[in-house]
Amino acid sequence: MSLTPADMAFLARAPLMERFTPQELEVFASYLDPKVYQAGQVMIWEKTPQRSLSLLVTGVAVVSKTIRGEVESVLARLTTGDHFGELSLLDEEPASCNVTAEEECRVLIIEYSELERLFQEESALFAKLTWAMLKDLAQKLRATNRKVQEAVEWGLDAASLDHW
Repeated sequence: MSLTPADMAFLARAPLMERFTPQELEVFASYLDPKVYQAGQVMIWEKTPQRSLSLLVTGVAVVSKTIRGEVESVLARLTTGDHFGELSLLDEEPASCNVTAEEECRVLIIEYSELERLFQEESALFAKLTWAMLKDLAQKLRATNRKVQEAVEWGLDAASLDHW
């Protein structure tokens, strides 16, 4: 299935591709496959092999983590322009979270094999993509650090351990 004009317009606005030229977007588009998920459909299962990057074109998806048994905690809601799957793509570990379509979602997917082909054929474009992914991961890590600090401070306040 080829990309639609709406997909191409999305790529031109997607934060991950903000430094791509129109020509680079055309080239990058040739490495992508579109897919549609229905509401409630799981796009990524936690702890399963996952080797692709997905760009959310339309819809809303929920990122969740299994805490204990069947209890899940919602970590994030993804909307148009967000992406997911980059951790497993980079470190070859199983997926760390579930990603489920909350409503119908259209995604553009680049599989690991296509990413390798991009590296071989378009190394400058590959570098732009990976740099953008690294910057985004750094922002996510900083946000996680803030949340951990807030949780620890809350725990200290709740236990009154900071008054010793």
